[in-house]
Amino acid sequence: MNLRRIALGLVPCLVAGALPVAVQAHGAGQGANELLPDNTAACIYETMPAEDREIALLLISREFAGGGRFGQSSRNLDTINELIEESHSRCLARFNWSVGRSQSATGYALTAILADALEQSLQSIGLSAAPLHAFYRENRHLLTGRDRLPAAQRDRLTAFVKAQGWADPKEPELALAALYVESLMLKDQAQRQFR
Repeated sequence: MNLRRIALGLVPCLVAGALPVAVQAHGAGQGANELLPDNTAACIYETMPAEDREIALLLISREFAGGGRFGQSSRNLDTINELIEESHSRCLARFNWSVGRSQSATGYALTAILADALEQSLQSIGLSAAPLHAFYRENRHLLTGRDRLPAAQRDRLTAFVKAQGWADPKEPELALAALYVESLMLKDQAQRQFR
C-alpha cells in the first residue's frame, strides 16, 4: 500500500470544526528493547513507541487544520512515514517480510494512526465511535474489499448512528463517521493482504 494513496484517499476533506481537541496516543506502544508483537499486519503500529504515535497524531492534526488534504509534498506525511519506518525496520528484522507484507503492514500502521485521529475528532465533539464499530461488524460482508463506503451504505450508516443515539448528526459528523468506517475497511484490507 502506498502511504500517500491511503492518506489522500482516506482524508479528502475534514472540516475545521472536527479537529481533535487533545492528541493522545491509544495504547502504550512498545520500545525497541521490549518484545515485538506477533507476525501480523499490526506489528508496525503496535511496535511504535507512544511518543511516536503522539507525534504522528499531532502531525495529522496539523494536516486537518490545513483543510484535511495531504498534499503530495506534505512534510507532515513525510515525518509520519519516517516514524512508521523506524518501527517497520524492527518488525522486518524480526520477521523478514516480503515486499507485499511490508506494504500491507505499513499501510495498516498509517490507517490505524488516521483512525486514532478520527476517533479523537469524534470524541472532541461528544460522539462515540462505538456505533461505528457496531455498524462495521454488522455490514462487514457488504464492505469487504472496498476502499470507499458506497452511497447506499452511507445512508444506512446515517440511520444506524441515529438509532444508536447520535442526536441529529450534521453533515460534518456524518463525514467523519464515514471516514472512520472507511479506516476500519482499510485496516481489514491490510490484514487480508498480509496473509
